[in-house]
Amino acid sequence: MTETLKSEQTISYPPHMVNLLRRLQTARSLLKIKIGNDPTEYNSIIIETNSIKHEFYLDELNSSDGHNMIKKGILIDFDGRLQGVRMQFQARVSGIDSDNSIAMYRLALPEKILYQQRRQHYRARVNGDQKLAISIPVPLKNRIIGDIVDLSASGFCTRLDYSDSINFQTEQAIYSATLNLPGRNKITCDIEVRSVRTYPDKGYALIGSRFIEIQPDQQTHLERIVAMLDRNQRRAVSY
Repeated sequence: MTETLKSEQTISYPPHMVNLLRRLQTARSLLKIKIGNDPTEYNSIIIETNSIKHEFYLDELNSSDGHNMIKKGILIDFDGRLQGVRMQFQARVSGIDSDNSIAMYRLALPEKILYQQRRQHYRARVNGDQKLAISIPVPLKNRIIGDIVDLSASGFCTRLDYSDSINFQTEQAIYSATLNLPGRNKITCDIEVRSVRTYPDKGYALIGSRFIEIQPDQQTHLERIVAMLDRNQRRAVSY
Protein backbone atom coordinates (compact mmCIF):
# COMPACT_ATOMS: atom_id res chain seq x y z
CA MET A 1 0.00 0.00 0.00
CA THR A 2 2.84 2.42 -0.63
CA GLU A 3 1.76 5.47 -2.58
CA THR A 4 3.05 9.02 -2.86
CA LEU A 5 0.40 11.58 -1.97
CA LYS A 6 0.68 15.32 -1.64
CA SER A 7 0.03 16.63 1.86
CA GLU A 8 -0.81 20.30 2.37
CA GLN A 9 -1.22 21.78 5.81
CA THR A 10 -2.03 25.35 6.84
CA ILE A 11 -0.30 26.22 10.11
CA SER A 12 -1.56 29.24 12.09
CA TYR A 13 -0.63 28.32 15.68
CA PRO A 14 2.07 30.93 16.62
CA PRO A 15 4.41 28.60 18.60
CA HIS A 16 4.39 26.13 15.69
CA MET A 17 5.16 28.90 13.19
CA VAL A 18 7.99 30.22 15.37
CA ASN A 19 9.40 26.70 15.52
CA LEU A 20 9.34 26.38 11.71
CA LEU A 21 10.98 29.80 11.23
CA ARG A 22 13.70 28.88 13.72
CA ARG A 23 14.35 25.65 11.84
CA LEU A 24 14.71 27.67 8.62
CA GLN A 25 17.10 29.97 10.49
CA THR A 26 19.20 27.13 11.93
CA ALA A 27 19.44 25.38 8.56
CA ARG A 28 20.26 28.71 6.87
CA SER A 29 17.69 27.75 4.26
CA LEU A 30 17.67 30.04 1.24
CA LEU A 31 14.31 31.80 0.83
CA LYS A 32 12.91 33.19 -2.39
CA ILE A 33 11.06 36.44 -1.74
CA LYS A 34 8.85 38.83 -3.70
CA ILE A 35 8.33 42.36 -2.43
CA GLY A 36 4.86 43.87 -2.63
CA ASN A 37 3.43 43.58 -6.17
CA ASP A 38 6.86 43.36 -7.83
CA PRO A 39 7.23 39.95 -9.59
CA THR A 40 11.04 40.00 -9.25
CA GLU A 41 12.47 37.22 -7.06
CA TYR A 42 15.26 37.84 -4.55
CA ASN A 43 17.09 35.51 -2.17
CA SER A 44 17.70 35.90 1.54
CA ILE A 45 17.87 33.97 4.83
CA ILE A 46 16.34 34.33 8.30
CA ILE A 47 19.01 35.45 10.77
CA GLU A 48 16.97 35.71 13.98
CA THR A 49 13.55 34.69 15.36
CA ASN A 50 11.99 36.32 18.43
CA SER A 51 9.27 34.15 19.99
CA ILE A 52 8.32 36.77 22.61
CA LYS A 53 7.77 39.65 20.16
CA HIS A 54 6.45 37.32 17.42
CA GLU A 55 8.96 38.74 14.95
CA PHE A 56 11.81 37.52 12.78
CA TYR A 57 14.72 39.17 10.98
CA LEU A 58 15.64 38.79 7.33
CA ASP A 59 19.18 39.35 6.08
CA GLU A 60 19.93 42.33 3.81
CA LEU A 61 19.37 41.70 0.10
CA ASN A 62 22.38 41.79 -2.22
CA SER A 63 20.30 43.69 -4.76
CA SER A 64 20.14 47.45 -4.17
CA ASP A 65 16.87 47.59 -6.16
CA GLY A 66 15.29 45.01 -3.86
CA HIS A 67 16.71 46.65 -0.74
CA ASN A 68 15.31 50.06 -1.72
CA MET A 69 11.82 48.59 -2.21
CA ILE A 70 11.60 47.24 1.35
CA LYS A 71 9.73 49.76 3.49
CA LYS A 72 7.85 49.54 6.76
CA GLY A 73 4.38 48.08 6.17
CA ILE A 74 5.14 46.36 2.86
CA LEU A 75 4.09 42.73 2.43
CA ILE A 76 6.71 40.14 1.41
CA ASP A 77 5.97 36.71 -0.11
CA PHE A 78 8.26 33.84 0.98
CA ASP A 79 8.92 30.49 -0.68
CA GLY A 80 11.45 28.08 0.82
CA ARG A 81 12.39 24.49 1.56
CA LEU A 82 13.03 22.81 4.89
CA GLN A 83 14.48 19.29 4.52
CA GLY A 84 12.73 19.01 1.17
CA VAL A 85 9.38 20.27 2.48
CA ARG A 86 8.04 23.38 0.75
CA MET A 87 6.93 26.31 2.90
CA GLN A 88 5.09 29.41 1.69
CA PHE A 89 3.94 32.42 3.68
CA GLN A 90 3.52 36.19 3.70
CA ALA A 91 4.88 38.57 6.32
CA ARG A 92 4.72 42.32 6.76
CA VAL A 93 7.80 44.49 7.39
CA SER A 94 7.59 46.17 10.80
CA GLY A 95 10.95 47.94 10.65
CA ILE A 96 14.49 48.08 9.28
CA ASP A 97 17.40 47.76 11.71
CA SER A 98 21.14 47.49 11.19
CA ASP A 99 24.04 45.54 12.66
CA ASN A 100 27.58 46.69 11.80
CA SER A 101 26.21 48.69 8.85
CA ILE A 102 24.37 45.64 7.50
CA ALA A 103 20.59 46.02 7.24
CA MET A 104 18.19 43.58 8.86
CA TYR A 105 14.53 43.59 7.91
CA ARG A 106 12.24 43.07 10.90
CA LEU A 107 9.00 41.28 10.04
CA ALA A 108 5.89 40.35 12.01
CA LEU A 109 5.01 36.69 12.39
CA PRO A 110 2.90 35.55 9.40
CA GLU A 111 -0.80 34.84 9.89
CA LYS A 112 -0.28 31.35 8.47
CA ILE A 113 2.29 29.09 6.83
CA LEU A 114 1.43 26.72 3.99
CA TYR A 115 3.40 23.52 4.59
CA GLN A 116 3.61 20.98 1.77
CA GLN A 117 5.27 17.61 1.54
CA ARG A 118 5.25 14.28 -0.28
CA ARG A 119 4.16 11.40 1.88
CA GLN A 120 5.91 8.09 1.32
CA HIS A 121 2.99 6.03 2.57
CA TYR A 122 -0.72 6.14 1.91
CA ARG A 123 -2.66 7.45 4.91
CA ALA A 124 -6.12 5.98 5.52
CA ARG A 125 -8.84 7.62 7.56
CA VAL A 126 -10.26 5.76 10.53
CA ASN A 127 -14.03 5.55 10.82
CA GLY A 128 -15.53 6.34 14.21
CA ASP A 129 -16.85 2.82 14.66
CA GLN A 130 -13.42 1.20 14.23
CA LYS A 131 -12.05 2.53 17.55
CA LEU A 132 -8.30 2.73 16.96
CA ALA A 133 -6.57 4.43 19.87
CA ILE A 134 -3.18 5.30 21.28
CA SER A 135 -1.96 5.37 24.87
CA ILE A 136 0.82 7.92 25.51
CA PRO A 137 2.96 8.34 28.63
CA VAL A 138 3.21 11.97 29.78
CA PRO A 139 4.96 13.78 32.67
CA LEU A 140 3.01 14.17 35.92
CA LYS A 141 0.38 11.75 34.65
CA ASN A 142 0.32 8.05 34.06
CA ARG A 143 -0.90 7.93 30.46
CA ILE A 144 -3.40 9.73 28.26
CA ILE A 145 -5.59 8.13 25.61
CA GLY A 146 -6.35 9.53 22.17
CA ASP A 147 -8.38 8.39 19.17
CA ILE A 148 -6.47 7.73 15.94
CA VAL A 149 -7.95 9.84 13.13
CA ASP A 150 -5.79 8.52 10.28
CA LEU A 151 -2.99 6.00 9.98
CA SER A 152 -0.15 5.03 7.64
CA ALA A 153 2.87 2.76 7.88
CA SER A 154 4.99 5.80 8.76
CA GLY A 155 2.77 7.85 11.06
CA PHE A 156 -0.67 8.86 12.24
CA CYS A 157 -2.87 11.68 13.53
CA THR A 158 -4.41 11.55 17.02
CA ARG A 159 -7.36 13.44 18.49
CA LEU A 160 -6.82 14.34 22.16
CA ASP A 161 -8.75 16.32 24.72
CA TYR A 162 -7.68 19.96 24.54
CA SER A 163 -6.52 19.90 28.18
CA ASP A 164 -4.01 17.16 27.31
CA SER A 165 -2.54 19.04 24.32
CA ILE A 166 -0.30 21.21 26.55
CA ASN A 167 1.95 18.17 26.98
CA PHE A 168 3.01 18.23 23.31
CA GLN A 169 5.22 20.31 21.06
CA THR A 170 6.70 19.78 17.60
CA GLU A 171 9.87 17.66 17.30
CA GLN A 172 9.19 16.16 20.72
CA ALA A 173 10.13 12.48 21.02
CA ILE A 174 7.75 10.21 22.95
CA TYR A 175 8.90 6.78 24.01
CA SER A 176 6.85 3.63 24.62
CA ALA A 177 3.57 4.79 23.13
CA THR A 178 1.05 1.97 22.62
CA LEU A 179 -1.21 1.70 19.58
CA ASN A 180 -4.41 -0.29 20.08
CA LEU A 181 -5.27 -1.75 16.68
CA PRO A 182 -8.15 -3.91 15.40
CA GLY A 183 -8.30 -7.51 16.58
CA ARG A 184 -6.97 -6.57 20.03
CA ASN A 185 -3.51 -6.10 18.55
CA LYS A 186 -1.12 -3.70 20.24
CA ILE A 187 2.12 -2.13 19.05
CA THR A 188 4.52 -0.39 21.43
CA CYS A 189 6.74 2.13 19.65
CA ASP A 190 8.60 5.43 19.83
CA ILE A 191 7.16 8.43 18.00
CA GLU A 192 8.07 12.02 17.12
CA VAL A 193 5.48 14.81 17.22
CA ARG A 194 5.36 16.57 13.84
CA SER A 195 2.42 18.96 14.28
CA VAL A 196 0.14 20.27 17.02
CA ARG A 197 -3.19 21.84 16.04
CA THR A 198 -5.42 23.01 18.88
CA TYR A 199 -9.15 23.80 18.76
CA PRO A 200 -10.00 25.21 22.22
CA ASP A 201 -13.57 26.12 21.24
CA LYS A 202 -14.19 22.50 20.21
CA GLY A 203 -12.35 21.01 23.16
CA TYR A 204 -9.79 18.92 21.29
CA ALA A 205 -6.38 18.96 19.60
CA LEU A 206 -4.95 17.07 16.62
CA ILE A 207 -1.43 15.70 17.07
CA GLY A 208 0.44 14.53 13.96
CA SER A 209 3.23 12.02 14.66
CA ARG A 210 5.68 9.77 12.85
CA PHE A 211 7.15 6.47 13.95
CA ILE A 212 10.80 6.41 15.00
CA GLU A 213 12.71 3.31 13.83
CA ILE A 214 9.66 1.07 13.78
CA GLN A 215 10.42 -2.67 13.48
CA PRO A 216 9.93 -4.27 10.02
CA ASP A 217 7.31 -6.73 11.28
CA GLN A 218 5.41 -3.85 12.93
CA GLN A 219 5.47 -1.84 9.72
CA THR A 220 4.22 -4.83 7.73
CA HIS A 221 1.38 -5.25 10.21
CA LEU A 222 0.54 -1.54 9.96
CA GLU A 223 0.46 -1.75 6.16
CA ARG A 224 -2.11 -4.54 6.46
CA ILE A 225 -4.22 -2.46 8.84
CA VAL A 226 -4.01 0.57 6.52
CA ALA A 227 -5.09 -1.61 3.56
CA MET A 228 -8.04 -2.89 5.61
CA LEU A 229 -9.07 0.64 6.62
CA ASP A 230 -8.86 1.84 3.02
CA ARG A 231 -10.91 -1.12 1.81
CA ASN A 232 -13.58 -0.51 4.44
CA GLN A 233 -13.68 3.18 3.59
CA ARG A 234 -14.19 2.49 -0.12
CA ARG A 235 -16.94 -0.01 0.66
CA ALA A 236 -18.73 2.49 2.88
CA VAL A 237 -18.61 5.14 0.14
CA SER A 238 -19.94 2.74 -2.50
CA TYR A 239 -23.07 1.86 -0.47
